[in-house]
Amino acid sequence: MTRLLAPFRLQLALALALPVVVPALPAAVRAQSLNARNLAMHFCQLAVSDEVRRSGQNVPEGLTQSTCQCFLRQFDFNSNLKAAERTCRQETLRRYGL
Repeated sequence: MTRLLAPFRLQLALALALPVVVPALPAAVRAQSLNARNLAMHFCQLAVSDEVRRSGQNVPEGLTQSTCQCFLRQFDFNSNLKAAERTCRQETLRRYGL
């Protein structure tokens, strides 16, 4: 997952940090932040799905959604991409028995 997410790290970090840095943003900026978050979720799901398929396994239903929600939640909590990725990878492996 690390290699797949690497090109999106800067954009993801900026998209997720924006609401934390400036909490009282105008509605248009908040909407852009939400769009950036949705885009980050989309790319995360693509990367996770691709990684599972490349390992020769089928992607269990709900895996990409739960993994990426975990990732975004963990990133919000500690603002560390590698820590969020590591935590959610372990949680996904445990939950889905991969």
